[in-house]
Amino acid sequence: KYGLITPKSTIIVGFSGGIDSVCLLHILKSLTEYELDLWALYVNHQLRPAENQKEIELLNRLGSEWNVHTRQVSINLPEMLRQKQQSLQLLARKERYQAFKNFQQEIGADRIALAHHQDDQAETILYRIIRGTGLDGLAGIPIIRDNLYIRPLLEVSRAEITQYAVDNHLEWIEDSSNRKLIYCRNRIRQKLLPELETIYNPRIKQGLLRLGEFAREQVDFMEQLVADCSEELIQTAEHTVRIKLKPFLELHPFMQYQILKKAAAAVEPGYRLESRQLDQIREKVNREKNYFKSMHIYKGIEVMVSEDWIVFRHPYPTPKTGQSSFALQAPGVTAISELNLEVAINPALPPGEWNRVNRTEVYVDAGKINLPLKIRFWKTGDCFWPLGAPGRQKLHDYYINAKIPRQQRHKIPLLVDRDDQIIWIMGYRLDNGFKITSQTREVWHISQERLSKTDIVKKLIDN
Repeated sequence: KYGLITPKSTIIVGFSGGIDSVCLLHILKSLTEYELDLWALYVNHQLRPAENQKEIELLNRLGSEWNVHTRQVSINLPEMLRQKQQSLQLLARKERYQAFKNFQQEIGADRIALAHHQDDQAETILYRIIRGTGLDGLAGIPIIRDNLYIRPLLEVSRAEITQYAVDNHLEWIEDSSNRKLIYCRNRIRQKLLPELETIYNPRIKQGLLRLGEFAREQVDFMEQLVADCSEELIQTAEHTVRIKLKPFLELHPFMQYQILKKAAAAVEPGYRLESRQLDQIREKVNREKNYFKSMHIYKGIEVMVSEDWIVFRHPYPTPKTGQSSFALQAPGVTAISELNLEVAINPALPPGEWNRVNRTEVYVDAGKINLPLKIRFWKTGDCFWPLGAPGRQKLHDYYINAKIPRQQRHKIPLLVDRDDQIIWIMGYRLDNGFKITSQTREVWHISQERLSKTDIVKKLIDN
């Protein structure tokens, strides 16, 4: 029906030892006419040592009996959680999918098959309703994602899977964590859904699945509409996605939402912003327009308005060469290929409207600068005087007050002079000591532009 597999494909099956994944592996193994190259991949989170060992033994036994390749990957989740407190389930999911992806690239597999089924779909939709989802969330789990992950059992019920396993005398292991009511998903499965079925609607699961189908149809339709109009609205470059502000503001609010979703997905493939975050961005853009105050979203990605564009900007890449600083021509233009960055320093007049100066540029008193200039990154002990602040402060404290994500702080370029004084935290704040005053005789305009590697190479060749 969906063309999930083709003959002679290499398929990785996410194997947990539970009834669903055992059933899926057995079904795919039984499709002998497809001549599939099957691999069962078990990801050991090291959370249930005794059960983990039994699941590994089952993996090896079925692999031998069914002539299926097997592989196990161990991830020390307890240690990760000791190092950084976070959601166990979210971390486990993230690490599990990364293991799937790494193994797929290692063996060149065509598909990764996961054993989600119809009841999982209903529970997911209900869970998202409780959290307050948008239309995307109501669409539930896709049967195929990124042209890689497939879910062949998504239209099969848990009862049908159980019957199949019994009829075929399959062996499986129950995961004890599935019974723990500390997890919201388990409470929905064991308490909320049965109560809804008993008291309110005996066909609640079918209703949730129907809701998901309607939502998926509408999401697919909207994606077609967005694709038709996005070519003129959206520009994509390495680490940056831009949306034309004026035509964006003229769109219907729901279309604005879809355009923002597309831009966010383009700057960080594989990540889906939650609807509340997209709503927040949409509301701020419509309210503040050209005066939009930038904000940070997933992994420090910055959303801002610059020169009549809404910009989704990825954090600066860390220099791979290990180089700690980069010399700049002043005045002049410097292209830094390691940072995908171009810095322009030119004599200028003070701006007519200061509120039109965006975060990618500053105007400085050239007489206060000791040449040469260079770019470096944050180091212990750095201090500066933020423009408008009462005095000097540690750069560490500034980053905390500005709510700049920890993982981004060491990637933000710092413009410094010969004495290693910070002139500008690029994209954020000028040092008060270099501002233009009534005594300023020469003004320099300093700007930065994120470029693709191709553009950088062209500019270096031209120069």
